[in-house]
Amino acid sequence: MTPLKATFISKSTEGSEYRGRDLPLFKVTTSSKDAINVYIDALSGQVKAIRSDSWRIWDLLWSLHIMDYQERENIDNILLKVFSILALISSLSGIALFFLGFRKTNPV
Repeated sequence: MTPLKATFISKSTEGSEYRGRDLPLFKVTTSSKDAINVYIDALSGQVKAIRSDSWRIWDLLWSLHIMDYQERENIDNILLKVFSILALISSLSGIALFFLGFRKTNPV
């Protein structure tokens, strides 16, 4: 992995890979097979985040899982609550139907 370019980041942009990190940062672009970017704190030199194509796929799947398609961090959204309640109702009705159907086909 060879560093190609370092970019200074002083403003946060929506949907960025470094979201939630304190600024300023340096984004170091590398020539790796997995398109790795390293985010380094401009003041301390500490590595704050490492992002690759594998991480980007995981981040997409995570946003689909928690149904937060903008920030990809909020697990307390209305869409997730609605689908959770629907899943609970479906599960409980399935269990009830199982036992009601079992009782009717096999009288004791």
